[in-house]
Amino acid sequence: MYMKRNSYAEKETQDTIFLKESRKIYIQMSDGQEIFCQYSLGDKTKSDIVFFFVQGFASGYFTWSDFWDALHQEFNLVIVDPREKNSNKLMKSSECSVHRMALDFAEAIKFLKLDEKKLVLFGSSIGASYVAHLVGQNMITPKGCFLTGPAIKPRAPNKLIKFLFLFPAFALNFLGKLVARIYLRNKVADGFQKQVFYDRINNTDFRRWKHCKDLHDWDATEDFKKMKIPVFIVRTPNDKYHVSDEIQIIHELILNSKFIDVQTYDYCHTKPSVNEFTQTIKKTILEAM
Repeated sequence: MYMKRNSYAEKETQDTIFLKESRKIYIQMSDGQEIFCQYSLGDKTKSDIVFFFVQGFASGYFTWSDFWDALHQEFNLVIVDPREKNSNKLMKSSECSVHRMALDFAEAIKFLKLDEKKLVLFGSSIGASYVAHLVGQNMITPKGCFLTGPAIKPRAPNKLIKFLFLFPAFALNFLGKLVARIYLRNKVADGFQKQVFYDRINNTDFRRWKHCKDLHDWDATEDFKKMKIPVFIVRTPNDKYHVSDEIQIIHELILNSKFIDVQTYDYCHTKPSVNEFTQTIKKTILEAM
């Protein structure tokens, strides 16, 4: 299995049903890279909507495992790993930009022969920027999408990231983990969110991140402006990492966007609340898309 277990998020309450039941494949992209995909398709007992989930930067499986299990009960589900993840088979010269990530998703959708009219995207953190570029640049036209924790620009301090990447690859894991822990200490709310972020850092290969340094210069403003499909932004009042003022600006940039307010960060990530959250999403799709 490509994932590492982690100390906090791997709890007895996480059944990892989707992980056990989904099909795992590698899809070759137009530039020759092999991108990891897991999916469950063709179940006619579920909604005819296909849910396409796009993870945030270095997001670990157990960050979203409970939510994916809840989605898996209601929808056919597809997850394609962004290029910074260790699950992918990449050559050293591989491109790792927002545009290339969006192309990966578009090519995976074509490879899996998914009907765009029945496709709903969910983008988390910088994954929301991948979704915005995918839709804003008319690579695909899905039924609608959900964004959680979106940002106009990546939140990691750009100058610090560029300084860190000056170091040789063998030193990056030690230095990257140290800097990331210091940065997150005061930027992320206590509880599940903070602990999962720390666990994610412990299991991250920062040498792969060096190939994705161009991501930290990205500005998603124009892509958000060009989104014309129904967009629902998940807003969480206690999320210190994803800033509410910036989320309001993004809401104003997207012509056809609305908020879904949830009580806590955990509500979207852990049982039992993920079941209620999934039903909210299902109802939103049926009534507003």
